[in-house]
Amino acid sequence: MRLPGSFHATLRFSANKDRLFTEMTASNVEFRTDTGALEIGRIPRVVGTLSSFDFAGDFCCDVVEVRLDRTNTQSDWLWRCKKIQSGGKPVLLTARLRAEGGNWLSDDSKREAVYAEALRELAAVDVELSSVFCGSVCAEAARLRKACVVSFHNFQETPPLADLCTIAEKGMTVGSIAKISTMINREEDVAVLKSLLGHLWPKPICVIGMGEAWAQTRVEFAALGSCLTYGYLDGSAAPGQWHAAELLRQVRAALPASAKT
Repeated sequence: MRLPGSFHATLRFSANKDRLFTEMTASNVEFRTDTGALEIGRIPRVVGTLSSFDFAGDFCCDVVEVRLDRTNTQSDWLWRCKKIQSGGKPVLLTARLRAEGGNWLSDDSKREAVYAEALRELAAVDVELSSVFCGSVCAEAARLRKACVVSFHNFQETPPLADLCTIAEKGMTVGSIAKISTMINREEDVAVLKSLLGHLWPKPICVIGMGEAWAQTRVEFAALGSCLTYGYLDGSAAPGQWHAAELLRQVRAALPASAKT
């Protein structure tokens, strides 16, 4: 199954690192801030996940994902996010549902209001494809020329390729980027996720394989076309997630072009 669209990938060989990597050449998305825009799609970007506003370290990543469902601050969250973004890193706001691995406990009406506030001030948001307001959040993002990552998570297994292709297509229909994160239990699951990355998608796709034994796929999948790969800044948010600094180092080593733009 190959979907029609403008996205295509050019495979090139890195003689220095003896590795195959993918440079995406079309259908890019911008994470826009007041000071500029970070292109997402042509080359992979490293996302650093922040779980607490008490973090005082370096933002060693391309994008900061603020997991509002995990932070211990509620009332001034937007001010804190804007402060991070003013330092030069686009902020991706996520308020993850418990059903998909998050800690969000409040009712969905409050969560929808959070996304509306975030879209007015921040570069991007992440909303689950299964959310009842996924479509409206994506529509508002498009109206404001902001990016919306539409995500799907399965912490038990990797579904069949045909199912994942359908999920990715639905995510791209409404959002800017389709994100699929599944648990890897065996080598065959890796093959499924690689095949997902091998399709010609009309928009950028992010593919993540979870599991401690499969952490290296976070670099490998970036090399094969995943537009984003996630590490943590202050505490792992998923099985097999590396610290963002180490992930950034390995991605830059494997894909030298990612350090130039």
